[in-house]
Amino acid sequence: MYATGTMLRQSAALAADIEGLTGPVASRVGEALATVPGEALRRVVLVGSGDSHHAGRAAQLAFLRLTGLPCEALGTQQFLDYGMLGPAGPHAATLVVAVSASGSSPRLVTTVRRARAHGFPTLAVTGRAGSALGEAAGREVAAALGLTERSPGIRTYQASLLALLLLAVRLGGVRHALPGGGPAAEDALVAELAATADAVRATADAADGPCRELAARLTEAGRPWAPLVFAGTGPAGGTAMYAAAKVVEAAGLPAYAQDLEEYWHIERFADPADAPLVVLAPPGLGHPRAAELAAAATGRGRRVIAVTGPDDTALTGTAWHTVPVTGTAREEWSPLTGHVFAGLLGARLADRLDRTPFSGGGPD
Repeated sequence: MYATGTMLRQSAALAADIEGLTGPVASRVGEALATVPGEALRRVVLVGSGDSHHAGRAAQLAFLRLTGLPCEALGTQQFLDYGMLGPAGPHAATLVVAVSASGSSPRLVTTVRRARAHGFPTLAVTGRAGSALGEAAGREVAAALGLTERSPGIRTYQASLLALLLLAVRLGGVRHALPGGGPAAEDALVAELAATADAVRATADAADGPCRELAARLTEAGRPWAPLVFAGTGPAGGTAMYAAAKVVEAAGLPAYAQDLEEYWHIERFADPADAPLVVLAPPGLGHPRAAELAAAATGRGRRVIAVTGPDDTALTGTAWHTVPVTGTAREEWSPLTGHVFAGLLGARLADRLDRTPFSGGGPD
């Protein structure tokens, strides 16, 4: 039986998961990459569905900056149908990373087997060792949590995301592409990732009250606002996709993610004019446009919900509601704190509407 209480407990456990997983998963990443010709690679493709795809989108920047390689995050079916097409050249130059918390997604297993048969080096990021996906890929990084409670993906999402970020760090080390270079640079980045546990804990503590209040404000008219639009770009684009998924899964409410600029080109014209807009604005390259768009949307009458640092007055000063997020050492790690509010908001909305996770949408 799914319950919102499980979502709240999982959200509270996120910091401890980072503390417990970082070291062991970093070691498994090193073992998995030992047989990958890292210096010969020319591209990385992150493949998955649902939360696994969202984690890939959120991790793209880390691969781009730390490995020096182009990185794409593709949905499973998109890669299966079109991802193996491309210019002539050795498939061995593209590393395919398949992500699945269960490690048993049949479509993804089929995809990996086909990619491997075509000569792509493949690696699985899963939530348990010895999975069908890991066997199909031939290399596996298991970020195992030993979960016993059923829930929309919260701890599993973060575990997949953390494993991808550690994979980017190690691959950057193999390719001698890390800032500063050498094993010390790699160790320092792993230590930075482990230290994000403090920021995740602070975010979970600070965000639950505002998420509870936001859920009340979004349902105060006797019916919930829908759809909810989550806007972000760069790593926050992946976080926006994940956040929308938690609202759909937990509360059964229509919600979707949109790129900041695409929102301004399209959805700003949608009625009603005072509909809520959730703007994800972590520090980084995308922040100036996020602040600019939030101010412009507020000026048009939108109820802007800013998911940002509590001291980010560029957004908090005019926002209809603010959900605080603690910053990280670098933009590449920002999805680790940015996602925390999503499970909290989904659970609080479900509670307000007296719904249980995965109860919407009719029978399967």
